[in-house]
Amino acid sequence: MTEKLLSKPPFRYLHDIFLATMAAAEFGHGLFTEEEMDSKANHEKDAKISILTKMITLTEMIVGEKIDVKPTKIVAGLEPELTNYFLQQLFRAATCGVDSTPYVRQIMGGGDDDAEAEEEARR
Repeated sequence: MTEKLLSKPPFRYLHDIFLATMAAAEFGHGLFTEEEMDSKANHEKDAKISILTKMITLTEMIVGEKIDVKPTKIVAGLEPELTNYFLQQLFRAATCGVDSTPYVRQIMGGGDDDAEAEEEARR
């Protein structure tokens, strides 16, 4: 994590961080389609926003708070301080010991009531 990358984090860098977190922390499996998993793919702007939205939503659900970051601003390279805050919360979510599976199912349209019950129990 160099100052250059953190001062204006490119999409691919954030994508690679999330994929590495998935592998290292058993976090977020199933959140992306096979195409979205390919960090070398030339993702269009809308695809980047969709991927970032999923990453942010999962992180918010697990940490139990809204993160003031917008995928459109991230893609544009704006508000790096908020992007870096998101990365901190991603680490927090991935290492807190909460199983992300029910949350991923909910995001992907599975409508899993277990995630809602677990979130309610944590409050």
